[in-house]
Amino acid sequence: MSSVRIARTSFFKISPLVPSLTSTSTSTSRLLTTSTSNAVNKLRSAVEDYRVKNYSGELPSRCKKEIVHAADFHKNGQITTEGLLTIVHNIGAGNQIVKEDIEGIMRELGDTGEQQNTTIAVDKILRII
Repeated sequence: MSSVRIARTSFFKISPLVPSLTSTSTSTSRLLTTSTSNAVNKLRSAVEDYRVKNYSGELPSRCKKEIVHAADFHKNGQITTEGLLTIVHNIGAGNQIVKEDIEGIMRELGDTGEQQNTTIAVDKILRII
């Protein structure tokens, strides 16, 4: 009897998790590490739980837009790690999503700006959640 080994990969395609995010302008999908993929799923779940409890009579997109725009502290269309951490705590998900989760999302999906400050565009985070 021969045994079959299945190789495990530490990367997941982002397309089923985060539609419309691509690494280039082509249809190539970005890859996420397992930990960041899990962090994205935790963030989505936390936002959905908050929406169901507090925005049940509204469109889901309205809730998400209000959450994301509240994290855009500088009103420049970019969200910082601190902004994302603040909204996570504001929606009551601070015990589900830890700082390392947010840092992983920012590191893999964010844009590195001046002085190594990582931000993520408002429209990109809206597609993520």
